[in-house]
Amino acid sequence: MPKLNKGTPQRAAVIDRLGRCADRLRSAFSFWRKSFKWKLVSIFALIVFANLLVIGFFVSREAAFKIQEDDMKFSSLVLKQANLNLERYLGEYERFLLTLGSSEQLQSWSSLSVDRQKQSVVPFYVLESDFIKPFVNSHPEMISVVLFHQLGNQAYITTELGIKPGYRMSDEPWFQSINPIQRATYIAEITSDYVDTQLNEVRLPVISIIKRVGFNGATYIKLDIKPDLMQSILNEMNIGKNGVGFITNGSGMIVAHPKRELLQTQMDADMQRRIGQADSGSFIHPGTNEIVVYRSIHGTDWKSVIVIPYVEVAGSVYEIRNIIMVTAAICLAASGIFIVLVSTSVTRRISVLKQRIKQTGHGNIDAPIEVEGEDEISALAQSYNEMLSDLQQHIKRLAEARLAEQQAVLFSLQSQIDSHFLYNTLEIINSMATKIRHNDIEQITISLAHMFRYTANFRQTDVTLEQEVQHLKRYLQIIQIRYGDAFAYTLTMDNACKEVHCLKVILQPIAENAVRHGFEMKAKRLKLTIRILRNESGWVEVYIADDGMGFDPDRLAELTQRIGQAEEQNADFTRIGLLNIQHRLNMRYNRPDAKLAIGNNPGGGAFVRMTFPAE
Repeated sequence: MPKLNKGTPQRAAVIDRLGRCADRLRSAFSFWRKSFKWKLVSIFALIVFANLLVIGFFVSREAAFKIQEDDMKFSSLVLKQANLNLERYLGEYERFLLTLGSSEQLQSWSSLSVDRQKQSVVPFYVLESDFIKPFVNSHPEMISVVLFHQLGNQAYITTELGIKPGYRMSDEPWFQSINPIQRATYIAEITSDYVDTQLNEVRLPVISIIKRVGFNGATYIKLDIKPDLMQSILNEMNIGKNGVGFITNGSGMIVAHPKRELLQTQMDADMQRRIGQADSGSFIHPGTNEIVVYRSIHGTDWKSVIVIPYVEVAGSVYEIRNIIMVTAAICLAASGIFIVLVSTSVTRRISVLKQRIKQTGHGNIDAPIEVEGEDEISALAQSYNEMLSDLQQHIKRLAEARLAEQQAVLFSLQSQIDSHFLYNTLEIINSMATKIRHNDIEQITISLAHMFRYTANFRQTDVTLEQEVQHLKRYLQIIQIRYGDAFAYTLTMDNACKEVHCLKVILQPIAENAVRHGFEMKAKRLKLTIRILRNESGWVEVYIADDGMGFDPDRLAELTQRIGQAEEQNADFTRIGLLNIQHRLNMRYNRPDAKLAIGNNPGGGAFVRMTFPAE
């Protein structure tokens, strides 16, 4: 730009424009000094704007802190739920190890030494077909199951890959460190113990679950699984766009991570030090300015960790602060024109919101607010409507979860079958087969098959009394064949009870208890009396009595007390059939008069009386 000389026309034009601007400013200032209205408006705008600046500063700071705190709490809840899923998932494998370790087939296999390996094929085949393959079919992430006995015998089954030739579990570095009294040992590693169909070595990440079973823990069971399902649980733990969840063991090694390249790598040393030995907690990592939340996984030395970049937490606060400032400037500019209209609109809509909140307080959550306008009050109404919608969804999910929980407990309680009875029945069939008594064999086998089919249908929890009595009769037929003239029974049922619906498998366990304890204590003839009738109140009464020795007085008092306690722990019901039935009656009918009563007959023997409403 060329310089302007003092006498040039351009310089004179610029000076003239500056002079006119100065005159306008002086005129405006003079007008402001003389106008109380504009003084008041200016002072009000200045005070409001200054307050907004101060409020915005502290609100943004406190909001950042609260959001950070809420994110930590929410992340802790996410971790808690994820840990429950992981613990439930790992618990399935531990239960499978217990089932496999306590089986007679594994004991038979474990008793064979290396020089008798050919004889171990049959028990291992039974283990594979009865236990291992059904479990593998329902758990596609399984890679292999390896059995090893200290006598030197080893067997395995794999799914997609093969085990490297010459592999011996006793060569594993962790072999001597497995504690025989520990629940299970979890080891995560990248292994080269597998080969493909071309015998090429395959490296892949695995999680090994090892448990020692048998006498003195002489038998080792090792399950190798892919971390895929655990990884899917981790993916659900992610918070925000860049938040990540992973699992680390006690030495700080990353066991599972969304990024495969980070598996089996060491966690940040400072983060590992801060996590330390605490079961759970949270902190802000000073080096990376990240929010870290962690929680221990029960039964393992693992911890699940969520890491959230702090910028994601603070970003929304900064956006809210900017929006507040812009909105405040617009409102200040338009306040002189729309102040009356705005105040009227605000007070009217606040009144409506107040009335709806009162209705919600009285239990009416189905009345959303009609959203008017696009300001903060309308945003509040929108948020309130969203809160009502979320509340309805939470109530629905809570009800469904409660129903599913009760159904699961019912299925679990219903699925119990007395192994003592099953084994005795199979022994009867075996001994009868040696005597070539074909009719008895056919009868007992048919009855047993019907009983299995009846109890195996877990989806049907509701049956008629006629169906339940048929199941009871099949059991009594088996007992009749077993004991012959030493056992007798009478069974009567009112015709009005046949179509009444009841819980499944509630009569046979009572009769089974009477037979088992009756013969064990009396060791001679036993007679059962079974009556099913409908009383004057329309309730069903089931009376089952025997002529045995009856209940021991102390045992009778203990059982009577426990039957009357409706809040027993579920684990207690898995051991005693009568408590099992009482708990199922409580869950099904939720009425104090739907119950069991037990006692001793004056003439000898014990009785059980069960009542429940006819449906």
